[in-house]
Amino acid sequence: MLIISLSQIVSRARQSSGKVEVLCVQPYDDSTLKALGSLRSWREGIKLTLFGKREKIESSEYYRGLEDVEIIEGDTEEINTARAIETIRADKPSVLMKGLVNTAVFLRVLFRSESVKASGRLISHVSCLEVPGFERLLFITDGTVNVNPDLKTKIGIVENVCEFVRSLGFEKPKIAVIGINERITHSNQDLIDGAVIAKMSERGHFGNCYIDGPMPLDTALSKEAAIKKMILSPVGGEADVLVCSNLESAANLIKGLVHLAHSKTAGLLLGAGFPVVLTSRSDSSDSKEISLAMAILNATGGV
Repeated sequence: MLIISLSQIVSRARQSSGKVEVLCVQPYDDSTLKALGSLRSWREGIKLTLFGKREKIESSEYYRGLEDVEIIEGDTEEINTARAIETIRADKPSVLMKGLVNTAVFLRVLFRSESVKASGRLISHVSCLEVPGFERLLFITDGTVNVNPDLKTKIGIVENVCEFVRSLGFEKPKIAVIGINERITHSNQDLIDGAVIAKMSERGHFGNCYIDGPMPLDTALSKEAAIKKMILSPVGGEADVLVCSNLESAANLIKGLVHLAHSKTAGLLLGAGFPVVLTSRSDSSDSKEISLAMAILNATGGV
């Protein structure tokens, strides 16, 4: 069954059976601890390990029910993040979660870790949005990590998101490489990149998926617009994934959908060798729980 809502992602994660360890760095805020507490009620096989100062973790009312969870103590953000990453085993499905940690510090430690370097993959971010009035989930990448991606970086972003959405049950995802125009001009590198990635997909580089580009936003999301423009493509008007030209365009698109359309959102870092839940302190516990659900499905292969 195709997932069309964020609640379905949580339901599928609850019903999954694979063992997975969730390692959270400095869960000092109530919303993070509440989301972690919810995991305990899901099913067997989810192990929690927390990193940070014990007294700060135990001071929250949402720590109740987590008393048996292991806490590995450390004094600084760098130490706690590094220890969490070092604890992850390559042969064991794992999820890393950022709690109340400075994002720049967290990412710096993550990018420098030997295990992440050994994966040899590009790290990118994907957001999953449930937009009111829209009939399917919408995935947008990359609004967090890669500022002005060149062609090589965009290929890595597409590889990551293809693998990720397939782990959620999208057998043949439809991916639009967004550009200002569907007509390719030699003076616009983003349009050229979109065309190259589409041709690579046509020749099987990205596996089981449909990719088209360059494609303006209206053509990617509206079947009517695609028909009017004579875009005869499986992706036209039916895109599951939007690969944006740069971080600024992706981030502003996501923020616009959240604040103007009241969309619900969740997100993950991909490519580290394990999914990373990268949330902000303003995110609700529900948003963090959904991100954890996506991460668990990704880590366990959706089983």
